[in-house]
Amino acid sequence: MGDEQPQQADSEALAALAAPARRKAAAELRRARKLVDNLHSDLAKHGDPEIWKRYGDLLLANIGTASRDGDRIRVTDYFADKAPQIEIPGESRRPLNEIAEEYFRRYTKARNGRRIIEERLAATEKQAATAEARLARIDGAIEALDEAFILTLVEAPRKTQPPISKKRKAEAAFRGARSFISSDGFEILVGKKAADNDFLTFRVARSLEMWLHAADYPGSHVVIRNPRKKDLPDRTLIEAAELAAFYSDAREQTKAAVNYTLRKFVNKPRKSAPGLVSLASHKTIMVKPQITAKKKDDQ
Repeated sequence: MGDEQPQQADSEALAALAAPARRKAAAELRRARKLVDNLHSDLAKHGDPEIWKRYGDLLLANIGTASRDGDRIRVTDYFADKAPQIEIPGESRRPLNEIAEEYFRRYTKARNGRRIIEERLAATEKQAATAEARLARIDGAIEALDEAFILTLVEAPRKTQPPISKKRKAEAAFRGARSFISSDGFEILVGKKAADNDFLTFRVARSLEMWLHAADYPGSHVVIRNPRKKDLPDRTLIEAAELAAFYSDAREQTKAAVNYTLRKFVNKPRKSAPGLVSLASHKTIMVKPQITAKKKDDQ
């Protein structure tokens, strides 16, 4: 009985010592699991890209033989055994070729979105597993009275740092962006990773600066810096669009479509993966994926 009381006291002391690290690991696990659920929900919203492509192909294959009943289109499924009749949803007032094109657009969006989400999902599931293992390790150390391990979790007191100015925060963001100078002297920033894209778009870019991104392909966010709000030359816009196409999955295309708009029209959907945005308004330009602007530095 006498041995149990000191042991219990030691266990409680170690638990108190490890409490901040345990709370941090538990919070990381909760966030990761919540994000995993959200990403699965995003996947479900995109739907199966192969189904959208199949619908588009079947509508074109049955363009002269399909029958319609309201918003249902009856076609022959030439891709299935015995070629059965199936129904495909489609607005009654729209021509079949337009409905097919819409399904092909949904296919492209779902295919590209699924690729990005699945990559993010794999990384987040790994984070959840790491946090869960760390929690188990902490609990095991408390139970085993492993003081040496618990002490490794205790953070040393941090020195007080002066407040970081907004300017210094913006400068830190450039570490995640490639920097170019257009032929007209405008700085063009190109995000490197998904998280860098978010920081560049929503923390660095100003509302009236031009934002660009390859249409229907994963790629970097591109921002044309324009702090003095000058008229933007067409040549600079083209050079920035070329960079957006080059730093995307459309790099190998002969020509690629690039969406461009003012930063104020770029929005971040709630609970969306890093790098994913929606556009309230935009225009599109066709360019060759290449680098014609001058590299400013080797960030």
